[in-house]
Amino acid sequence: MRAVIVDDELEARTVLRAMLQRHAPEVNILAEASSVALAVDVLNEHKPDILFLDVQMPGGDGFELLKRLGNWDFDVIFITGSQHHAIQAIRFSALDYLMKPVLGDELRAAIDRHIAKRAIAPEEQKQLLHNIAQPDERTMKLTLTSGDRSYFVDPAEVVWCEADVNYTNLHLNDERRFVSARTLKDYEDMLTPLGFLRTHRSYLVNRTHIDHLDRSGFVVLRNGKRVEVASRRKEDVARALAG
Repeated sequence: MRAVIVDDELEARTVLRAMLQRHAPEVNILAEASSVALAVDVLNEHKPDILFLDVQMPGGDGFELLKRLGNWDFDVIFITGSQHHAIQAIRFSALDYLMKPVLGDELRAAIDRHIAKRAIAPEEQKQLLHNIAQPDERTMKLTLTSGDRSYFVDPAEVVWCEADVNYTNLHLNDERRFVSARTLKDYEDMLTPLGFLRTHRSYLVNRTHIDHLDRSGFVVLRNGKRVEVASRRKEDVARALAG
């Protein structure tokens, strides 16, 4: 597996290289770059399978690098600090990111996900750049897949999300259903700012699709679907619906 590291901090590149040698020895680091300008030439020369890309760098961030490349035919794992907006754009686009300081088990998991999936398609690349250009989550779109196709979904179309071990079933208002390899907690982090309510350990519901909370401890959706509310969450859900 051929890889390139792009990060403006020498220490960060050195630490990541050492962690890859320890936790993912099958990854061969072809080259490193410390800026967007240098990275363009490095990527064109080495054509890696995977790029470890720092989000925030002087002289242009990681997204600026991807814009300059146009289409790219490698996978990207973003390395980031605590930039909330950048993380949300990456999450909505169904891409991988690692928080600094990078942990070994998380790095190994990201490599395993890279192995399991196909390369990011051109339309998904465009969607990532669209999402990062948005002012906040309200105008971002979720990247969801079914078979070999990608779909870009307005979060308002999602009626409820249901946990299935480490997967999530997303139910849309047109009765389509998508299965995501992300956990329900991931979607809770993404969608709570947009008015989604965690009613139960297994359910996350779009508030705008809720008709009412009934006496038996369920929220009733506008489509007639009843979704369970955990006892400890009833007061919070009732308060949110009354607000």
